Amino acid sequence: MWTLYRIAAWALAPLWLLVLALRQRGAWRPLQRLGFLGARSDGPIWIQAVSVGEVRIGLRLAQALASRGLPVALTTTTAAGMALARKEGPPGLDPHAFPLDLGPCMRQALRSLRPRALVLVETELWPALFREARRAGIPVLIANGRLSDRALSRTLRFKSLYARALQGVHVAAQTEEHAARFRLLGAWPERVTILGNLKYDLAPPPAFEAARQALAALLPSGPLWVAGSVREGEETAAAQAHAEVMARLPGARLVLAPRHLDRVPAALEACSRAGLRAARRSRPGPEGWDVLLLDTLGELWSAYALGAAAFVGGSLVPLGGQNVLEPAYLGRPVLFGPHTENFREDAERLVAAGGAFRVENASELAWRVTSLLQDPRLAEAAGLKAQAAVEAHRGAVDRAARWIADAIPGV
Repeated sequence: MWTLYRIAAWALAPLWLLVLALRQRGAWRPLQRLGFLGARSDGPIWIQAVSVGEVRIGLRLAQALASRGLPVALTTTTAAGMALARKEGPPGLDPHAFPLDLGPCMRQALRSLRPRALVLVETELWPALFREARRAGIPVLIANGRLSDRALSRTLRFKSLYARALQGVHVAAQTEEHAARFRLLGAWPERVTILGNLKYDLAPPPAFEAARQALAALLPSGPLWVAGSVREGEETAAAQAHAEVMARLPGARLVLAPRHLDRVPAALEACSRAGLRAARRSRPGPEGWDVLLLDTLGELWSAYALGAAAFVGGSLVPLGGQNVLEPAYLGRPVLFGPHTENFREDAERLVAAGGAFRVENASELAWRVTSLLQDPRLAEAAGLKAQAAVEAHRGAVDRAARWIADAIPGV
């Protein structure tokens, strides 16, 4: 299986570089993709975080490690992750593009960074990287480890490959369920531990308050709700839901934030079909809009803070859902659809606490939003319950930082 993986990786590498050049221009960086990262001599801990959500975890982890005197190097896979790391990372952090998982590329990356440990966030399983790190005697750790239903099904088809990759790897899983899945895949039981979900320790980005004030200046008075991280196929549902909300509350407004900015035209079209007037955040227009499209990066937290309720996307379509904890942290009631496999435990915890509500379709979303907008006391009470559920599970970042330090010889 290892030989087949190497052949496939080499065969697909040019195609992957082409995709990056066309769709991830801000993160193409071809030399870095080949392993030529910035030379380091301070023995950093190399953190790899695939995109926005994982980068936020990586930055919090980097902060906790820095407080222990441990330097960090950060890589990420996507342009959005790169932009976020540059915007929200500490001074001096120079994020790099994650190299191709080919032996020569990973050997070059390890020669460049000379890391004392390799930390991968959540579901980052790279056989060539793990193999080269093991050969170099570099500890490999998976922080905030999770394997969704889809990821588990996919990796179990190639269990012999991943079991070999996971030899000697330290895993800090979010829950016992995820720990059991890593053990099933081949991780050594004595190297698997449970530290909780690091996402509960997330905090608003540095520019949160400035962005909140800037957005607030654009918002007319009246009830407001937010649809965040909306995925393909949900733009129409969000627009239809808001049209139904406005039928009951004519002054209601919606801030709609697509997960990917290339979906902004589709969101505009969905609003138009629903008979809604839409404006774009980056191009302020007339005040008489019904929907404000958040076509910028780094402002979703601020939008959540301004709304009375928040719908989190990726959940009305079978994509597993997006991060339901962000609006909960801010004390906002959370709404999501039936597909929350990526955040199953978190969604169930919020629902059980009375801080979140599951909806099945656009009409049910509209009914729930309307009830919250019409009753501010109900919305406030549900939001406080959501916030309390988040606060009760914080502390995993510090536990993970101690766990990483303990795994590094001589620290």
